[in-house]
This record gives sequence, structure tokens and C-alpha cells, in this order.
Amino acid sequence: MSTTAVLEPTGPNASLRSTGWLDRLLSTPVDTTVERIGLLRDLAGYEERPDPRAARTTAEFLLTMRRYLVWAGDWSYLELEYLCGGAVKAATFREVLEGTELPRYVFLMAFVTACAGEDSGERDRWVSAWRELRRPI
Repeated sequence: MSTTAVLEPTGPNASLRSTGWLDRLLSTPVDTTVERIGLLRDLAGYEERPDPRAARTTAEFLLTMRRYLVWAGDWSYLELEYLCGGAVKAATFREVLEGTELPRYVFLMAFVTACAGEDSGERDRWVSAWRELRRPI
């Protein structure tokens, strides 16, 4: 028995049947794995992928993250939230990517997952650059 049948003693409320696309989307079960196409690779000899290991400051690292986001598909913050399985909210993506502080590890992994999927090589590149910036001088 549906909840509308319980709430309405005379039967389901006909007005509740016409739900919008957003209601249907939100009521759809979410699978944590995101189906995505593979990364589009640059032509041989024309490597355009931003390299986080070249960043020497937090500002350069954040700029590289923003450039990497554009390179990976120029996702919106809401799309990034979806692509990382909801591990980080859209507002947090906005706050960090438009901010001045070095991101935390969990955020970095969600960002790389959203942009590159399950590519362990990309994760290694980003984590090594992040650790280098966190190393005491």
C-alpha cells in the first residue's frame, strides 16, 4: 500500500500523480558508481593536461585544479558533486576551488574522481603534488 493511499482514506490523491522531472529524478535510486566515458586523450606530442606537480604554491595548485577542471570537461559544481558520488557537495566545490586555502585530502580525492574517474595514475600525480605542498619548509 502506498503512502498516499494511507494518507487519503478515499484512495490515492490524483494531484500527486503529476510529478515533475525533478521529483522523478530525486526519487530514482542512486548507484554510487558513475558510468562515464574514458578521458579524452590529447594528441601525441601535444600534452595539454595541467600538471599539478609543477605547482610551487597553494595559489598555483588551485589554479592548476581550475585548469584541470576545464581540461577534463568543464563540469559545473553540481555535476562534480554527482560525478564524485556525492562525497563532496557542490557548495564545497565552489568554496574550495574559488578560495585560497589548500584543499583537504578527501576533497582532493573527490575532485580527481569527479574529473578523471578511477584513474590511479591521476590520483598519484595529484596526491604527490599535494603532499609536496604540505611538507614543512
